[in-house]
Amino acid sequence: MSRHPRSAGFTTIELMIGVVIVGILAALAIPTFKSYVYRGRVSEAVTILNEIKTRQEAYRARFGNYAAVSGDDWGNSYTPSTIPGAQPVAWPSSQGWEELGLSPPGYVRFRYATIAGQPGTAPPASSNLDQNKFWFAAQAEGDLDEDGDTFILEVYSDSRTMFNSAVGQGGWE
Repeated sequence: MSRHPRSAGFTTIELMIGVVIVGILAALAIPTFKSYVYRGRVSEAVTILNEIKTRQEAYRARFGNYAAVSGDDWGNSYTPSTIPGAQPVAWPSSQGWEELGLSPPGYVRFRYATIAGQPGTAPPASSNLDQNKFWFAAQAEGDLDEDGDTFILEVYSDSRTMFNSAVGQGGWE
């Protein structure tokens, strides 16, 4: 009596189990991957804000005050004027940024502003800066996934800390 050998291949159940496992792995991997992508994109803002802070201190050492590239109020004085979103845009340099000595290489995913004031000029309310001293504040605003929810990173003249408006949401929007 001869037995019939089992034909090679997978049963429907085995295929379904394989598809479910791949689906679960994808569901776990995609958010983690997006997290790494956003973290990488945010590093641009961190680098440029640290550069602004360094250049502001050098500017003050040379001229006795901070550079008010964007005036003394946030207003509509960002560079670039609109939030770039997921796709980076070319840096539109201006006289104020060139005077400060800042020119990011290539394209940016955030818009930036740096304001400054002399003693007696009121700093931004949320900054806790002393209005009796020279001060500056710098911001980077971004919307990396273009969903309309932006987040802001800030640095101040009297602090070594970088402040993040989305700290309760994992560090970005």
